[in-house]
Parts: sequence; C-alpha cells; structure tokens
Amino acid sequence: MRPLALWLAGLAACGTALDSTPQPVTWYQDVAPIAARHCMGCHAPGGIAPFELTSYDAAAPNAERMLAAVEAGVMPPFDAREEPACTPRFGWVDDPRLADGERAALAQWIADGVPAGEPAPLPEIPSTELAGVTRTLAASVPFTASGTRDQFMCYLLDPQVTATTWLTGLQVRPGSPQVVHHVVVSELVPGAALDALVAEHGIGAPWACGPGGAASVPGLVINVWTPGNQPFQTPSELAIPVVSGAKIALAIHYHPAGVTAAPDATALDLRESATWPQKAYFVGGFGNASAAPDLLIDPDDRVAGTPEFRIPANAPTHAEHMRFSVQLPYNLPEVKIYMVDPHMHLVGTHIAATVERAAPRDGEPKTECLANGQWNFDWQRSYVYDAPLDQLPSLRPGDVVDIGCTWDNTLVNPFVQRALADAGLGAPVDIGLGNNSLDEMCLEFFGYVIDAPPPP
Repeated sequence: MRPLALWLAGLAACGTALDSTPQPVTWYQDVAPIAARHCMGCHAPGGIAPFELTSYDAAAPNAERMLAAVEAGVMPPFDAREEPACTPRFGWVDDPRLADGERAALAQWIADGVPAGEPAPLPEIPSTELAGVTRTLAASVPFTASGTRDQFMCYLLDPQVTATTWLTGLQVRPGSPQVVHHVVVSELVPGAALDALVAEHGIGAPWACGPGGAASVPGLVINVWTPGNQPFQTPSELAIPVVSGAKIALAIHYHPAGVTAAPDATALDLRESATWPQKAYFVGGFGNASAAPDLLIDPDDRVAGTPEFRIPANAPTHAEHMRFSVQLPYNLPEVKIYMVDPHMHLVGTHIAATVERAAPRDGEPKTECLANGQWNFDWQRSYVYDAPLDQLPSLRPGDVVDIGCTWDNTLVNPFVQRALADAGLGAPVDIGLGNNSLDEMCLEFFGYVIDAPPPP
C-alpha cells in the first residue's frame, strides 16, 4: 500500500473517522474581515451609508443586499473597469473591489444561512488618517445642508505659503460625514482670477458653485475624495508644488439634509516636505472639445459633416468622440501619468481614454488604454496607477489622446430625473457642453510626473 493509504487505514483501525463535511462560512470568522476591509468605512455609525455593517445583527438582514451590490459592481464604489476594448496596463492603488475569493465567501455565507460563528472581536477598519500631518486647513464658516436636493458648495482655504513648498500627502476630513458625498481639491495659483474669487467669496466661507464646482474655480485639480478613500500620497521622490500665494479650493457635494441638520466644516490635512523632490507633480487634461478638428462627427449631428457637442433628448446611448494631438506645457519633452481623474456631469454613463504614440520607446505599447470605466456622478474619484514612477505611461508631443464618452439622456436614468427636477423641468432636453447642472462634460484630468526644477 502507498503511504497515504497506509495512513488512512491506520486511522480507520484506531476508530478515527475523517470528517469531510465542509465548515460553514460565518460572520465572525470569514465575512466580518471582508466587510472591515471593503465596507465598514462608510457602513458605520455616523457614516454616509444608509445602513450599518459593523455587527452581525446589522449585517445578516442585509446579506443578500450586500451580495447583489457587489455582483453588480455598484459596491464598493469604484468605477474603473477592465473591458476588451480598453484595459489599462496597470492596476490601481487602493482598489477597493472584492477579490474573487471574497465574493465567493459572501455568496457561500448566504447559502449557508448567514451563520454568526464563534463571537470574536471586530476586525480593525483600515485607517483613513494621513500620517505626518503638518498643516490643517478648515472652513471658518460651517455649512448646514438644507432642503430635499443635493447642494454643491465651494470654499477657498489659505495655506499661507510664502515660498514654494511641497506636498507629499493630503486627506479630506468631513465635519459632518452623513452629508459630505465627495470633495474635489484644487490648487489655485496667484493671479487676477484668484484675486476676484477672494474678493467675492472671502476665505473659509461657502458659496454655491453648482455641479460644475471644480470647473468654476481657476485651479488645478489635485485630488478627488469620496468616503472611505485612503489619503492621497506620493512616493518620497515625488511631491506637489504649492507656490507662494496659492490658495486651495474645496468643491463639496452635499447630500440632502434629511439625514442630519449638523453643520459641516470640512477640513483638509496636508503633509508638507522641506526636502526638494526629484520629481514634481502637476495636473493637465484633455477633453471638452466643442468643435472640429478635436471633436469628431457623430450620427446625431444636426448639420451633416459638422461635429457638434450635443446630447439629444431621449437618447439612451449617445456618444461623443474626441482626439487631441499632444502639446505639453512649458515645452516639456515628456510627462509620465501618475493619476487619472475622469469627469462628466449627471447624465454620463461611461468614459474612456487611450493614447496612440507616434514613437513608442522602451517596449511601451503603440496604443495604450489609459483609463476606462463607468461613470456615476455620486462616486467621483481619482485613480492612481499601481506602478513604479519610471514605468508609468508616458505622453510626448505628437502622440494622440483619444477620449470617448457616453450618456443616457432618458427618464430611465435616475440622474436625468434629478437634473430635470433641479431645473424645474418635466421632460428631457438637449444637453450641451458647459458647467451648469443641465450641461455636460467629457474630460480626463491626468496627474503628470516631471523632473523637478533645481532648488533655488
């Protein structure tokens, strides 16, 4: 007999039976760690989510709801997608999506009857705090959400920088987590436009800036925060310059006030570095073409041969397509792409970007998918490539960036219903390019990495 057969025979001779019955998947031993990693940052007491998942008693009645949201790709909120037409070469930092084994465990827990298992301490929820904070900026005039509709407010904050400083990390801390849905963080450089904003709105006080809030301030987007996001951090050799006299703008999307009347004074934690970095980070972008040659012809254009950015009323899958010849600022010969930040408005459903390189180098692909995903206005975020700086996708003059966007401008789309309600309308209308709630955008921001200038 072979050794394994002898071992089994010995067990049988001793009267020992092998139990081949699989152990059930339980909350405490199997599912709670998954929920802590992926769900509890929002589904917690005082969080933005509509129900809690921090205990067995709270999670068990919502088990099938959890699985349905995960399998539909709705939760955790993360709209980057890998599709045959466009799959990025690298993954993403802090990708919150469940692994296949985690999804299978959740499904098996339900199949096993959602058993609790042996009580155990709740797993630690991943911290969203930024380490090494050197400065915190906060609104001086809190905002209290009101009414039954979403509200969009902007703040100017003053970091009081008198000489170029460098940021290696930032994190948004909402004062009232129940109503702060997402925050767009921008750096505004000194100039007449910034002076006009300060004169009109002051520092630290909110003003209504509409769904196009980030586009209504003359700045560079440096981060988009949503609940549960880890801090935006750069490796040690890379940092974001904040120039003398610059201001920071927060464009905040607030939920309706039904959940709480608590005032919000959202804060921004910064980590500054006195070390002059090897690499500098700044933001550029492509998109929002309104005419030829960048905007291409689509079947819904009203004048044959003349491209028009227009999303017709009642069109369920209208697409616009744009192509841009890369021209980099400051006569730069090359940039590396560290971050991708797609942007549309309420009616959008999908956005993708690719680059077609004129002269690929070092084995990089001739055509590369830079970003691809569904679009949900309520879950905007930035996507950082999970790759070393020297391996990041590159852009050079002469390359072509291709941007494609899709919209659903029908009443089937709940965001259309929301936009029409905000505008006091009862039926879909044609939508054009712009900053207002019934305008649209098709835009990809890119966070660029370049060689830092020499220190003064």
